[in-house]
This record gives sequence, C-alpha cells and structure tokens, in this order.
Amino acid sequence: MNQIEGKIELFLKNPSAEEESFWDSEALVWVDWKDFDESISEYFNEYLLEEDKINVELVENDKPRCVDIFLIKDEVKKAIPYDEERTDRDTTLKAVQDFIAPKYQIRWYMDSLGGDTLAFCLLPTEKWLRLEKEYGKEKVTYYFAPLLHDSVMFEMDIGEISDLLEKRKQNVN
Repeated sequence: MNQIEGKIELFLKNPSAEEESFWDSEALVWVDWKDFDESISEYFNEYLLEEDKINVELVENDKPRCVDIFLIKDEVKKAIPYDEERTDRDTTLKAVQDFIAPKYQIRWYMDSLGGDTLAFCLLPTEKWLRLEKEYGKEKVTYYFAPLLHDSVMFEMDIGEISDLLEKRKQNVN
C-alpha cells in the first residue's frame, strides 16, 4: 500500500476523526478555479509513475479561448475538448481523467464541495476498487466521487451547490 492510499484508508476508517489531518495531507491535489488549465495535468503528474506522466502542448488559435491544449504521452496526442469560447477546469479535469484511464482514477474529495478550490485524489483504479470492496462502494463514493463525463465541479451555480450540500448532509455515512 502506498502512502496516499494509506492516508485515504485511514480517513475512510474514521472520517470525522481524520478529517482535519486528511484535509492537510499530501493525498489531496488542490485545484483552484483560477488555475491555468495547462497546470492541472502537472499537479497530477506528481502522483503518476514516471512512464505515465502527461506532457502538455499549448497551441494558439483564433478562437475566443485563444488556445488549444493537447495532452501527450508516448505516441498519443489528444486535444482537450473545450467549447469555442473558453477553457474550463471541469473539461480539463475530465480530459486528464480520460487520458490516464483505465489505469488510474481521479476522484473528487467531496468535503471540498462549495469552495472555489476543490480537492481531488488520484490512485490506480485497482486501489479504488480495493477500497470500495473493503469499505463499501457507497461510502467510498460518498467521500470520493469518480469523475464522469457529466460531472460538474467548478461550473455549478450556488443553488446546485446548496442542494448537493443538503443532500450530502442527509446521507452522512
């Protein structure tokens, strides 16, 4: 078990007692709503094996967003699929997740919900599956939500955030 997995497991054993130390642990990758999109893959590179690290290429364009961002590893080069107007953290995070899948999963640490800086954890997929088997899928996904194609993180409005916070309060594990 690696150190990050150990921190997550310790948290899952007793979330209320471990919340404060987990919040400050190196298990969390913090992404701010103002971060440059090209920096986000670098944050996760610190958690990837050397052979899995992602390179980033920026290509200026004439679109309102002014740039295309490509994720590159080995012989694979893939554009992050932004809309014409702008880049955004949600699209970047989901593209990085798609690029490193199925070997790894990025999960959103849901206790960071409601802030303008959100926390994420990255582990090999097999480690997440082991944690789900040991602690229950419902509990693990309650605290660490998988990034899906329809996940909305930074692009939520205040009403959506309030509704989700209230729903989480009612479903505490």
